[in-house]
Amino acid sequence: MERPLSAVWAVAWSGVQRRLLQTFSIALVVVLSTASLVFGLNLLASANSLFDDAFERAHGAHATASFDAGEVSAGQAEATGHANGVTAAAGPFRTAVLSGAKVSEGLPLGDDQLLVVGRADPGGPVDRLTVTSGRWALAPGEIVLRGKPNGPVRLGTTVTAPGLPPLEVVGFATSMAKGTGGWVTPDQVGELRPDGLQMLYRFARAADSAQVRQSLATATAGLSVRDSESYATVRQQFEEEFNSLTPFITVFGVFALAVSVFIIGNVVSGAVASGFRHIGVMKALGFTPAQVTGVYVVMFTAPALAGCVLGTLIGHLLTVRVGQGVADSFGLPSAGGGSLLLDAMAGASVIALVMLSALVPALQAGRLPAIAAISAGTVSRRGSGRRVQRWLARTRLPVPVGLGLSLPVARPARTALTVAGLCLGVTAATMGLGLHQTVTKILTADTEGHTSVSVGIAPGAQQRTGLSEQQVLTLLRSRPGTAQIMSFAPMTARSPGIPADLTAETYSGEYRRFLGDNLVRGRWFSRAGEVVPAEGLMRLYHLHVGDTLKLRVGEEQTKLKIVGSFSHPDTDRLMLDAASLRSAAGGLDKRPFSVIVTPGTDPAAYVAGLNKAASGTGLYAEVSEPDFGDSLVFSSLFLLFALFICGVAALGVLNSVVLSSRERSRDLGVLKAIGMAPRQVVLMMVTSMAALGVIGGVLGVPLGVLIHHSVVELTGDMTGGGMAASFIDVYSWTLLAVPALAGVAIAVLGAWAPAGRAAATSTAAVLRSE
Repeated sequence: MERPLSAVWAVAWSGVQRRLLQTFSIALVVVLSTASLVFGLNLLASANSLFDDAFERAHGAHATASFDAGEVSAGQAEATGHANGVTAAAGPFRTAVLSGAKVSEGLPLGDDQLLVVGRADPGGPVDRLTVTSGRWALAPGEIVLRGKPNGPVRLGTTVTAPGLPPLEVVGFATSMAKGTGGWVTPDQVGELRPDGLQMLYRFARAADSAQVRQSLATATAGLSVRDSESYATVRQQFEEEFNSLTPFITVFGVFALAVSVFIIGNVVSGAVASGFRHIGVMKALGFTPAQVTGVYVVMFTAPALAGCVLGTLIGHLLTVRVGQGVADSFGLPSAGGGSLLLDAMAGASVIALVMLSALVPALQAGRLPAIAAISAGTVSRRGSGRRVQRWLARTRLPVPVGLGLSLPVARPARTALTVAGLCLGVTAATMGLGLHQTVTKILTADTEGHTSVSVGIAPGAQQRTGLSEQQVLTLLRSRPGTAQIMSFAPMTARSPGIPADLTAETYSGEYRRFLGDNLVRGRWFSRAGEVVPAEGLMRLYHLHVGDTLKLRVGEEQTKLKIVGSFSHPDTDRLMLDAASLRSAAGGLDKRPFSVIVTPGTDPAAYVAGLNKAASGTGLYAEVSEPDFGDSLVFSSLFLLFALFICGVAALGVLNSVVLSSRERSRDLGVLKAIGMAPRQVVLMMVTSMAALGVIGGVLGVPLGVLIHHSVVELTGDMTGGGMAASFIDVYSWTLLAVPALAGVAIAVLGAWAPAGRAAATSTAAVLRSE
């Protein structure tokens, strides 16, 4: 028993050492395929559990309750943490509100009312904070802000509020509770005029919003709760935003897995088929079919194991890195890392696939007689390949080019697999570029994406300004660099037949250029009496372009004609001209302005000049920048997936050229013997793959466009908000040229190294082996 096993191992290990290029290519294919599989599986698994995983890791609060410190004592608040149904609690923490908070250089911090909590450390039994930058506040005069450094808000800046001591920003942190804007030491909060107490709870029953409300009511029975927050609401908001990306993630994940499986099967089975001569020699020496099969299974499993280990590590690290990026973009404390169980399953699946891919052709070859197996590995095939060669020889093409174009015809099955791999690579590249363009257009489609400068009243300055809306317009139009000006304000409205409140976004001024590119149906409003609702609202209540929508704002009622719809996940938004509603008119504090500057004007310089000109009026301007946030992470992720798949496809081409050069070693030797130069051999073999790259590009580009369109439209249907035509039709001829040429580039790069190796082979060595 030991002798046959040792013979199998000796021959297999000799094959691994002798065929270094084949061993390396298989290992590299397995590395990329395993990394794609680990990454794809973990990403798909986390699509439905990202928030829950982060919530459990941070031991998030099911509910946050705020009490008025003048009505509820610290002891009473603390006692609620021991009420029936409460499994864990933290607090009470004293809270203070910073009104009109600013950072260095007098820039507003953001919210006019910044809630600051006095907390000794970021840990604790509930809502463990994650410090993402800097450190925790340890002494008076220090503050940790929520989120991450952004623009003027960074480490070392000073936060000031009227009548309160200045606070230096020493860190940034994330929390599962969304209401808090910053944290200071318990001693420091006492100097900020605290007026509230905060408690954080985890309940035994908190499956949904209703259970959270009931559990919170039980815990705080008899006390007056000033404000509360449920994790269920935060979770719903997260899912609404994240689910719009789920179809993109799913398609790319499945696509990456399919390409990995395909390429592994192609590479390994093709390598076995190319070794028929070796199989015949082994059988002639007395190896049984089982031993022959064992040799090839071991020969390919050895490099696959090494590649699998490395690929699993790369995929796991990539999952952790991307997961953290997703967590940061959504403001989550931590998204966790990859699942070790999924890593193990992915690695085992790859090894099983390699063994199966080697087993099937090896079993078939093992049943061949020794002479037939040797002949299959040494005799060049005749038929269609020879006929094509003779036909191409009669053309005016250079001889290496003509021979190269004829090579794929001799092995139609392998050629088909190689073209399929190239097609998948081009399809992935086309999809990746398209989805990147789609996400970018979605991010910049709203009004904010078309605004250069935002102008309004600085926090705390409402009582100091004496400017009317017309005076502000005059000031803005007098500034050099002003192109268009628009005023915008949301209003709460009702409509018969629609039970929920609606948000009516009213626009005045030169608003057309601000409205964006997210129109789904019809056209934008252009005058009073016209309205454009969100597509989700149209679908939910079966509205159509041309219908009349009755709107009530306060005591005012009006009839509006629906002229179009825009893409947005919310089902309560509609946009109209402010002239349609008398109540839409108001002061500057109600209707801030947006400005588009002329081409070549620096928005930052425009803002500096405007703030200087409006000094003392309470008017404040700032540069408007789109919030790319989470979608930018996934936009980059699509390109990363495309590069992965293209890399695997290039390895498939490399494998195909290696096999072709081995099978045609005698032909190559003859060609070199009659005078073909090494560079002509390289040209011949690269030409054969470049032709397949052209075919892969011709097939892959339209397939990628078709899949992209289907996925984007499916996403719009799943979210209910629809997709604008500009989000779908993102391809230009110049953009399509990139993936089309990528097919040729993948083929040439994959073929170059093995073609050069084949050209460098000694003619005498090749012919002597015959």
